[in-house]
Amino acid sequence: MSTPRDHGPFRNLEALRDRVYNHAQRVLLDHAAHFACRLGCTDCCQTERTVTDVEFDALARAVAALDADTRARLAAAEGPTPCPLLLDGGCAVYDERPLICRSHGLPLVMEGQVDVCPLNFTELSILTLPDHDLLSVDTLTAVLVAVNALYCQEEGGDAHRRRPVSALFSSAD
Repeated sequence: MSTPRDHGPFRNLEALRDRVYNHAQRVLLDHAAHFACRLGCTDCCQTERTVTDVEFDALARAVAALDADTRARLAAAEGPTPCPLLLDGGCAVYDERPLICRSHGLPLVMEGQVDVCPLNFTELSILTLPDHDLLSVDTLTAVLVAVNALYCQEEGGDAHRRRPVSALFSSAD
């Protein structure tokens, strides 16, 4: 669980992460037998994601806090790769991972459609889950957009921009 470190620019992102964390912990506890998620499973990390300015800046802060060797290993990845933060079968900045990554594996509802990682809930239909076990991607996205807009207003930035995570390792951004 992320803990608000201060009342600084990432306070709203940290509060949103805490809400997702609490939801995920409850669902994981209630349905532990139906989750295949574990360290080393990177099926959900096979495409690069784009993130809002608030998440990009939080990731940049986390990457900067890594030791020089780890940063060099991440930056040295060549060619088309899965997520550029993937290292040794896990996320190099797990505690700062974007919200989309935090929602992977959970039972989701988006635009009225229920979905989950095909490795999870193989013996239980997610359609039988109560609504409170489903994470609404639509709501999560709407709140993230509001959090990002406030962050951009306070810190500067473009509330409409999305940047690829790989831009953390380019000099262009």
